[in-house]
Amino acid sequence: MMHPRTLARYGAVAAIAVVVGGVFVWREVLPTADSGTLGVEAGASRPAIGEPAPDFLLETPGTHELVRLSDLRGQPVLLNFWATWCGPCRTEMPDLQVAHDTEGVVVFAVNSQEPDAAVTRFVEEFGLSFPTAIDRDGAVREHYGVIGLPATFFIDPEGILRARNFGPVYGDLLADGIEAARPGQ
Repeated sequence: MMHPRTLARYGAVAAIAVVVGGVFVWREVLPTADSGTLGVEAGASRPAIGEPAPDFLLETPGTHELVRLSDLRGQPVLLNFWATWCGPCRTEMPDLQVAHDTEGVVVFAVNSQEPDAAVTRFVEEFGLSFPTAIDRDGAVREHYGVIGLPATFFIDPEGILRARNFGPVYGDLLADGIEAARPGQ
């Protein structure tokens, strides 16, 4: 007969194994459901001008609704990577809102790894009405090759990357990017 302490140790080890196994199944197996997993689509190539923009799925702040880049096809998209602490991001955001409102483009703002509350405050402060999501682990930003903020990618209605800008977009940079993303350009 086993000593009660030995039996308790085996029980504890078994419980830990069950928990670790459950976490593995939860993180690695279950996310393959039809709803998709957050981040860049499996097998997506790096973004290149003239090629399809890599698709991804992210959550909106607060409501945690899922937004997929490919859901925006059919219209020009300005994919903007930003953060609340980024001075140039704050400076360009009103121009992006004007472009969204008047230029027939959708701005899709992807925040870089900040808490929901900070992003929500920023969206409210600037009165932003375009889709905003959070790249919680930075995987989308990294896949797109963004090493500094802001960065903007101009995508045509077919989902093809037509132009990009690392740094703030203003004046001709914004206008030229929008023009490149328009149909037939």
